Amino acid sequence: MERNRFPAERGEAPAVAVFNNSWAPTLSFAYSLGRQSVPLHFYGAGAGRWSRYCTRHETCPSPDDADAFLPWLAGKIRNGDISRVAPTTDQIAYCTASLRHLFPADVQRSIPTLAEMEDCLIKTRFARRCIEGGCPTPAIADADGLAAALDAASRVGYPVILKPKSHLVVGTAERGIVVHDDAEMRAAYRPYGTAPGQRGLEKLYPDLRWPLIQKFVPSAQTRVYSVTGLLDPERGIVAAAVSFKGDQWPPDVGTSTVQVACTDEGVLSAGLRVAENCLSAGIFEVELLVGDAGDLLAIDLNPRGFGFIGMEIERGLDLPWLWYESTFGPVAPVAIPPGAGAVEARPPMIALWVPVADAWQAGLEWLRGRGGPPSRVRRVSMLGHRADPVPMLLSNLAFLRHPRNLLRAQLRSVRQSRAANRTVGPP
Repeated sequence: MERNRFPAERGEAPAVAVFNNSWAPTLSFAYSLGRQSVPLHFYGAGAGRWSRYCTRHETCPSPDDADAFLPWLAGKIRNGDISRVAPTTDQIAYCTASLRHLFPADVQRSIPTLAEMEDCLIKTRFARRCIEGGCPTPAIADADGLAAALDAASRVGYPVILKPKSHLVVGTAERGIVVHDDAEMRAAYRPYGTAPGQRGLEKLYPDLRWPLIQKFVPSAQTRVYSVTGLLDPERGIVAAAVSFKGDQWPPDVGTSTVQVACTDEGVLSAGLRVAENCLSAGIFEVELLVGDAGDLLAIDLNPRGFGFIGMEIERGLDLPWLWYESTFGPVAPVAIPPGAGAVEARPPMIALWVPVADAWQAGLEWLRGRGGPPSRVRRVSMLGHRADPVPMLLSNLAFLRHPRNLLRAQLRSVRQSRAANRTVGPP
């Protein structure tokens, strides 16, 4: 893919602050911007600080400790040390929006307002905003105690999902569970604990300690679509793409562990309608399910970098670079180049193992006289890029700390994909 460059007539490229961790969006931002000579200042601990593109590294309070991080970041913005912050996590995107007024005017245009950020990151507000904008969502209910939760679940109808309304206040450790009846609701319904460093946010959003009750949609187990792209405040949608989860963990309500590029104009249109209804600027990922009536239901909007953003870079939509360009002024629209082909993103160990397994299987099929055309699917890593190997290796080692059944699930999905000779695209 042709590499973008910062125009020489603008002078030296302003640095981007990257808050360090071992997660996919951080490593993808490093690869995208670093290879284009944008100075990257990494703060905190994590794999990213070992990137070949890191031009400065400093310590800082953890972004998850909002009580300490927000005043620290405000001071850095005021004294000019930080002018641009890579939107790589919910917490960082929220803090950046909270301090939007402190950034230079040209940078402010690339940052969603705090109200928009709240509408995206708090699921009850997201559902309300979608409904007001004519975008359907699964039925939800809110409750602040067991009796109210039992009543709400009876109105929504079992099975339901209990999950955090937001990762603000309660942190990222809590995940959703499927509840099938009153007995399971009595066993599972409880307030979440407040994550360390989130007391200030708890005072602002006390209701976030109580789980969201959402109607379980069966297609969540088999097909979750993502519409991704970038919004420019003056030009609207300037880049967009569609993909779907090939696998997720946990199976019913999990994070994507295999993401497959596809094209579907209906899904694209529905997702962009949600994004434009909720946001005015920035990178986004809208998640959609197919409802029982065949309609597309919006379930989430991530107003920041997402786990498979490296796949979009591989497809020709360099969203981190487009985001950086948007911090200077309007961005020209970009489309996926013709001939981008089939792409899927997997964790690195699996992405490296699949071609070996495919070659072995192809050899067996050839010996049996049933050889067919080789796979044309390009497989990319979710965690880093081979051009920046050290953080990729460290993040991969961190991935090994996941429960062993996560790896088994990944290997199982690979076997199923190969056995079925899956065609990339929606069913």
